[in-house]
Amino acid sequence: MTRTGVAGANRICDARQIVGWLIATQCVLSTTAVFADETKWRLTRPVDGELMLYTADTDEATDALGDLNFQCKAGSGVVKVDKLIRDQTERAAIAELVLNDSYPTVELGQGPDKSALEAITSSDLGGWGYNFEIGSDGAAFDLFRITGIFTFKIGGVPIQAGVKAGLDRIADFQTACRKPLR
Repeated sequence: MTRTGVAGANRICDARQIVGWLIATQCVLSTTAVFADETKWRLTRPVDGELMLYTADTDEATDALGDLNFQCKAGSGVVKVDKLIRDQTERAAIAELVLNDSYPTVELGQGPDKSALEAITSSDLGGWGYNFEIGSDGAAFDLFRITGIFTFKIGGVPIQAGVKAGLDRIADFQTACRKPLR
């Protein structure tokens, strides 16, 4: 125990008490972090055969989805990619396509695979976005399954989105979306 100086006259400071408070605070904070859900890839399997892969910080029903989500009909081999525009560079790339009346090519990942924008969208919930389709067995989706980050280019502008948590859900989604072998 130590006695404090003039500013804290007659107060006794016990170092053991301070250490105890610090340990208790850390335990409370650590426990809270363990119970908090993390943002990760999640998969829904509605009754109609449509699947949706999205990022969220909870398994509960929510409208707080991430900027990127994927949808497919089970066994179709085709995945619809929906992306909300959050970055100014991405917004400018979409605008350039429209202003220059350019073909809306989407270069997928590191390989030669390509797609085309199907729609530029707007909603009250998420703002501006766009969508396009890819194959569930393409190189871009295979890389995404391994990394959790989906990469592509629009108008030469590289775009990437995703999280590394929940990779098992990406694999489940890809397996369910693949066309069955004949």
